[in-house]
Amino acid sequence: MLCYTSRMSAPGAAQPDHVPSRRERVRAATIEEIKATARRMLREHGSDLRFADIARDMGMTAPALYRYFADRDELLSALMVDGFAEMSAELAAALDAAPPDDLAGRIRAAAVAYRQFAKSDPSRFSLLFGLPNPEFGRHSQHTSGPAAGATMGTLEKLLRSVLDHGRLAPPLVRQVGPTLAAEAATAQAAAGARIPADAYQALLHFLAAVHGFACLENFDHLNWISEAGRDDLFEAQIELLTLAMGASLTR
Repeated sequence: MLCYTSRMSAPGAAQPDHVPSRRERVRAATIEEIKATARRMLREHGSDLRFADIARDMGMTAPALYRYFADRDELLSALMVDGFAEMSAELAAALDAAPPDDLAGRIRAAAVAYRQFAKSDPSRFSLLFGLPNPEFGRHSQHTSGPAAGATMGTLEKLLRSVLDHGRLAPPLVRQVGPTLAAEAATAQAAAGARIPADAYQALLHFLAAVHGFACLENFDHLNWISEAGRDDLFEAQIELLTLAMGASLTR
């Protein structure tokens, strides 16, 4: 749970105004170009991402890249932070478009958005959730971890508005183990939220189920089922989650 319960620190409310200098604007633009090039190369060539290849593609020298990123791990960490931010934004947009008191509709909206995020850019999804590189982690431990936590925070919106409207029904599984109950209470206290332990557990069941489906599909472990068949299977999974999370079917 640690990966998903860390929260990103909110920016301070009283940040002094700062107009970026031309040098700062050029540096920021170069960083974005490096990241865009790296994302494209990940899509085209897979996980074997090398500074030398990025530099050659951009018409730079490899040592010049070290003025912007300490090493390859830091660049990958930056891409992961961006990826989790994009995931959070897409999930939030899907939930904002769903009726705030309609649990079944919000389950469907979040599930479809999660799957679509994975399918829209498989290389990005693989970077976020693929098998870890043994040499990677030094930077992601401190940066992409909180970013992943923010994604879980966005998912909590699935339940909070329904709870606020007094329409959050009990989930199918009510019993929560003592350790998970304590960790859920800690996570809720840190977030200033009040989702009951059994509903929080149901939300984690949702995450595990939808994420598991997305991983199986993204990593070609469901390619023995046709695309239309996978769509049918996903619809059935949404129905199962709708029942498990205590929502009545709206189909």
